[in-house]
Amino acid sequence: MGVKANQPASRRWCVGVALEVCRLSPREPSAKLRGRFTGGGQRMAERTDESIIAAGVDVLEDGASCLRAAASGLGHDFAECARSLSRRDSFTLVLGVGKSGTIGKKFAASLLSTGHGAAFVHPTDALHGDLGIAEHGSLAILLSHSGNTEELLAVVPALKQFGVAAAGVTRSRDCALAPYMDWIIETRVGGEAGVGRLAPTSSTTTTLAVCDALLMASLSLRGFSAEQFHRYHPGGNLGWKLRTVGDLMIPLAETTWLAPSATIYEVLEQISLGGRGFGVVGDRAADGRVKTASVGLIADGDIRRAASDRTQFAEQTAATIMTPSPKAISRDALAMEALRLMETHAITSLLCSDSDGYLVGSIHIHDILAREVGFSPKTRRGSKTT
Repeated sequence: MGVKANQPASRRWCVGVALEVCRLSPREPSAKLRGRFTGGGQRMAERTDESIIAAGVDVLEDGASCLRAAASGLGHDFAECARSLSRRDSFTLVLGVGKSGTIGKKFAASLLSTGHGAAFVHPTDALHGDLGIAEHGSLAILLSHSGNTEELLAVVPALKQFGVAAAGVTRSRDCALAPYMDWIIETRVGGEAGVGRLAPTSSTTTTLAVCDALLMASLSLRGFSAEQFHRYHPGGNLGWKLRTVGDLMIPLAETTWLAPSATIYEVLEQISLGGRGFGVVGDRAADGRVKTASVGLIADGDIRRAASDRTQFAEQTAATIMTPSPKAISRDALAMEALRLMETHAITSLLCSDSDGYLVGSIHIHDILAREVGFSPKTRRGSKTT
């Protein structure tokens, strides 16, 4: 099979290349094809692990140096921008093009995830109708490494007509955007890292970090708390880590109660019916309020220790085998803190108290770990006080 002369030139070239590929061994491509598809026919240089790692370290160290320079340059403009961002009624527009636009989208998403009003607006789209969102804006943050991005220069005069304050994140105040800005936050990045010093590396790293710094400075002004963060992140790994003991505990009404005089066989029956693997020992007050320090706890370990003395096992009662003043934790504590407390003391359950030390429920290690793997612990409720 050959290449027909009457075929179009582009097709003749493609067919010719295909025929040549078919004749080649996969291990030995021709120098002609290597040059055509890899640019010049030069093979990838053989590199040691050390030289490859050194190339990576160079980029990271350059980025770290740029971050230190940016940190030392933060001043009044940064503080004023953070104050504007932290206002309860603020709505921030983030603008950028290319890699700066990608960072801008992340910045806007981070603002939203912490309760700020925010939106990313592409400058080109803004010029074709999306600028209407500026009616709701109070602050615009423009991201541009050079400070001379044409798309931003085209949109910023129109943006300023809406009366929004404007802040520019750029490498230097000496740029075309500066006259339009209320504040300039300098990254002070003089050049990129890596091969050729051309690909966006240090500039993008530093711009992203400056945006994060603005976010965190704003949150510190707002007095942002872990509880607020949990409200905005109810799902996923972050949500799970921020769950409180109160979110997962079994309420007092569903906790197995045992009278101090209950026989060992009554203890076994009620703990089995409760399905929790433990029971609280004590007398309930008329108003139902009991201090955690005034009750005991019987778990499987207590029962095993009692069973080790077979001659006296039948004579045991709840009061004789219980652990007095068992470990307790506030219902406002994080579930992760409860898990650490259990691991520290080699136990599997804790009593839960309110701020005054009164018993409000109980939590088992399965209540915490079951949520982590995505299912609810199986329990049998409805036990009664013996």
